[in-house]
Amino acid sequence: YSPCMRCGEQCPGFRMHGWRKICVHCKCVREEHAVRAVPGQLERMMMKLVSDFQRHSISDDDSGCASEEYAWVPPGLKPEQVYQYFSCIPEDKVPYVNSPGERYRIKQLLHQLPAHDSEPQYCNSLDDEEKKELRLFSQQRKRENLGRGIVRLFPVTMTGAICQQCGRQICGGDIAVFASRAGHGTCWHPQCFQCATCSELLVDLIYFYQDSHIYCGRHHAERIKPRCQACDEVILADECTEAEGRHWHMRHFCCFECETALGGQRYIMRESRPYCCTCYESFYAEYCDTCGEHIGIDQGQMTYEGQHWHASEACFCCAHCRLPLLGRPFLPRGGLIFCSRPCSLGEDPDNSDSCDSALQSKPATHKHTQQQHRNSPLRPLEGSCASTATVKTSTASTSAQPSESRGMTLLV
Repeated sequence: YSPCMRCGEQCPGFRMHGWRKICVHCKCVREEHAVRAVPGQLERMMMKLVSDFQRHSISDDDSGCASEEYAWVPPGLKPEQVYQYFSCIPEDKVPYVNSPGERYRIKQLLHQLPAHDSEPQYCNSLDDEEKKELRLFSQQRKRENLGRGIVRLFPVTMTGAICQQCGRQICGGDIAVFASRAGHGTCWHPQCFQCATCSELLVDLIYFYQDSHIYCGRHHAERIKPRCQACDEVILADECTEAEGRHWHMRHFCCFECETALGGQRYIMRESRPYCCTCYESFYAEYCDTCGEHIGIDQGQMTYEGQHWHASEACFCCAHCRLPLLGRPFLPRGGLIFCSRPCSLGEDPDNSDSCDSALQSKPATHKHTQQQHRNSPLRPLEGSCASTATVKTSTASTSAQPSESRGMTLLV
């Protein structure tokens, strides 16, 4: 049983989707679930990574080990040096046994070192040519880029060095992390030994070095190959689908909910996940505060302070006299909109000196929330100052094209 740390009791426990590498219950990734121990497949892959590194390295560094207090410690350190090293690391990331730090380590092992980046057996439906290419891809990265940081005291007899991350000095007697692939004497503060892309601490000091930077395994792989947004595997095929700066296997560019293929179809992107128009309207359409009907993806809508209306004279109008308010200033009060202060008080506007021209319009902050509408009355505004709203149309993009074509920019 691995409950989701993000969804809590809403998720009954992690259950892998057939090919997406997410939970079928809550749609969160595996590393968001409270995995209580390093999975066996990851443990084996870690040992293989370290042994492969040792074969290609002049270092005699071992893989690190656990102790009664810690789930993992840097190899080759005396007990007092272990304490000195971990004193530099944020407390919630120190891998004490049965602590948030140990859970953080497991989460980062799963995220930073995906097994499917190295071993074909953890991938979905690779053909023989793709399996061969993945093995070559993995072997090349291990041979040319893989390394493991070595923790040691900076000699007190030597002039201080500069941390490659923060640029501050590392003095004699300080604990430092050295990376042999970065060159002799190149070092980092323990808390600065981070991936250049995600800025997370490099789990168990495993890094991939390229172009004068250190990366976690995941983000180094993405510098060489695109990663499928749906299945999380690197794309080895000659063609892929690209949309809004992200990539998919051709067969995986489908609706996130119903998995209908979106090739040649219209779609809407939400949180980097594509949806067919039908599913998007079912799950995420806003509802009009006047008529109560959902606002279609091709319909104009008015938004103000989390409320939504069809951009029509029938819906965006004064709640008292029904005067259309498109392009006019309006007065929000009690979750309703009015054309004037008398209307907001239930009075006949014809018997008042107030009129639209007497209202001073002011800019409004507009937010399009992309969530199921809930009635949340606005706080009544004092006085007779009116606000304005702007028309916003949710348009569906035409399906993204193969990787040579342009990505689509979608307003939702």
